[in-house]
Order: sequence, then structure tokens, then C-alpha cells
Amino acid sequence: MAAKRNPHHALAAIQTKFATVAGLEITRVATENARALGYGLQDVVDAVQALQGGDFIKSETAHSPPNSKVWHDTYNLPWDGRVLFLKFAGETLIDLTLTSFKETGK
Repeated sequence: MAAKRNPHHALAAIQTKFATVAGLEITRVATENARALGYGLQDVVDAVQALQGGDFIKSETAHSPPNSKVWHDTYNLPWDGRVLFLKFAGETLIDLTLTSFKETGK
């Protein structure tokens, strides 16, 4: 698994892609985790829009199953009195999906 300290996908491009509920590509698990925290899909969009470059943690290739073409960009977002963990996964911006939306440490 490769890792790097810079995002694979530009944050501005992620925010453009995830600017509306209609444009939100999110896994079932991430949706369920957001709802368990009391957030709807518009809240998820708002959280993505609140991300800043300093929230970035790491970027690494997929490890289960291994795929050197699929990159996971992770962010910790201080938001709404919590610190949220967001992970975006995809080979390109076109297939990028929000795969994790949960409170850190949970």
C-alpha cells in the first residue's frame, strides 16, 4: 500500500463534485453513520463544503483488496462540536465516493 502526505484529489474539485445532495456519491455505510450522528444528506454536503486543506490527514492506496490505482484521501474535520472522519475513495474524480463519515475514535 502506497501512502503520501498530499491529497490525491484536489479538495476544490471534491467540493465542486459534492456541492449538492444530488451530486453526493456516498456509500450506504457512510450514510448510515451520518444518520446515526443525527445528520442528513444536506449536512454531509455542508461538512464536505466546510473542509479546509489543513483538515487533510493522508492519502493511501486501497488495501482491501489491494489496488494501486484507487486512492483514499482522509480528512479530520472539526465540525458541529465534533471531529469527523471523512474518507473519499476513487481512481479519478469521476468515480470518487465518500466512503466514511463518522466521528473520530468511533
